[in-house]
This record gives sequence, structure tokens and C-alpha cells, in this order.
Amino acid sequence: MIETSHKQIIWDSIVCLIVDDDKFSRTFVKTALYQIGIKNTKEAGNTEEAAELLHNFKIDVILLDQQMPNQSGLEFARELKSGKIDGAKNIPIIMITVDTKEKTVLDAKGLGIQEYLVKPISPLALKKRICTAFGLKQERI
Repeated sequence: MIETSHKQIIWDSIVCLIVDDDKFSRTFVKTALYQIGIKNTKEAGNTEEAAELLHNFKIDVILLDQQMPNQSGLEFARELKSGKIDGAKNIPIIMITVDTKEKTVLDAKGLGIQEYLVKPISPLALKKRICTAFGLKQERI
């Protein structure tokens, strides 16, 4: 469970799952997370690996790519939000993708995906989206 102190995120307590079929993108996101103080990450190259990690670890936030082979990020998010994967229904999801189509963004919001970031991302933008996903105001950097 993510801990908060006086409505501030304790960054090093967050466990983040990065789901992206592109290893370079996962490494880039992991580096951005490290720069904002999130050092506990899990990585999945596809949604099957992500589901397994969700069964085995307590995850606080999911960073999810949209365009992946076999199953899209939106399809996986639909499974998560429907409760198909035990304990994952209420985990905040931040979509990180190159897909800028309005329909995709609206579909993501309709599924309950809290935030949407377009690649390439910056650590500051990621930090802001994580704060928003947890319902907190942006902390001072």
C-alpha cells in the first residue's frame, strides 16, 4: 500500500509496474522513475507477464503502453478494471504511449485510466501524473 504523510507521497515506498513490449521504453521509464525517487519497479514485456507480476507482488501504480502485440493496453486495462485479476481493480493506471488519437484517449478515460502521457516523457511530467493518479497535489520539486 502506498503510504502518505501529510498528503505527500513517500516516493521510495511506491512499487511501480511498467508494462511495455519495447525494452528501451521500459528502461527509459524506469530511469525517469528513479529520478523522481521511485526505485522499486517491476517490468513486463507483455500483458501476460504483467498479470503474473500482479498476482505475485503488491503493485501501487501501473504504467501501461497502449500498442503491444497480442493484447492492447486498453484491453488489459479493461480486464484490470473489471476485477478479472484479483486485487488489481483499484490500482491507478497511467497510460504511456505514442498513440495520440482522440478516441484512444477517450476510451482510456472511459475505462478509468487515471492519466495519459504521450512518449517521450519527462520525469517531471511523470511525477505530476503520479501525484494526480493518487489524488494528490503536485509536490514541490
